[in-house]
Amino acid sequence: MKKHEWVILAGIGLVCILAVFFLSNRKPKESGYVVAVQRGAQIVKEFDPMQDAVYTIDGDCGGLQVEVKDGRWHVINEKCPNHICANMGWMSVEDTLLPITCLPNNIIIYLEESPE
Repeated sequence: MKKHEWVILAGIGLVCILAVFFLSNRKPKESGYVVAVQRGAQIVKEFDPMQDAVYTIDGDCGGLQVEVKDGRWHVINEKCPNHICANMGWMSVEDTLLPITCLPNNIIIYLEESPE
């Protein structure tokens, strides 16, 4: 490899390392955030991730339930053919990179800043 190829490769490596560092340190505080449940283009439910509860959400294929416990949440009792949303497992304030998505029910569950 030529010298300029090594420089380009090192630059790409540095960008990757910085991206991993930035994304791994992107952990919001426990307060000031809500979990939003969006069906289509409308938010149908918002809840505190620190308050234990079970929420029922109606969807296009029958809906699902979101269980919240100890600052974490996951999908249970979903009524859809592939169960990918339930297989995504538990999410928490620290695991906010990917939303829980149930495409058959047209539901997305994600963390957002509290409007307060």
